Amino acid sequence: MTQDIGPLEPVTDEDILIVYGFHQARSHPEFNRDNVYTLNGVAAFGRLNGRQPKRVFHTGLGLSREADRLRRELSKLEGKYGTEIHHVNELYMYEEEIPTP
Repeated sequence: MTQDIGPLEPVTDEDILIVYGFHQARSHPEFNRDNVYTLNGVAAFGRLNGRQPKRVFHTGLGLSREADRLRRELSKLEGKYGTEIHHVNELYMYEEEIPTP
């Protein structure tokens, strides 16, 4: 049995991107810069507090205590508001055209 999973909708101004550091944000200019948060420090936690985002994207966050805490917070958003949580690479999974023989 296979799942039929298609491409994600394009990025909107409301979508949030959480990165490990701002150097990663340069790789994703399609995100609104006001909605790009870093994991370092408490920036992501403070800015997510009280928000009900439709979608949150993240880069590889690592294995730190802060990253684990953020994953728990994202899980709460997912359960409470139905927020979709995606790795940012999921946006580009279907962009490559596969040549047909």
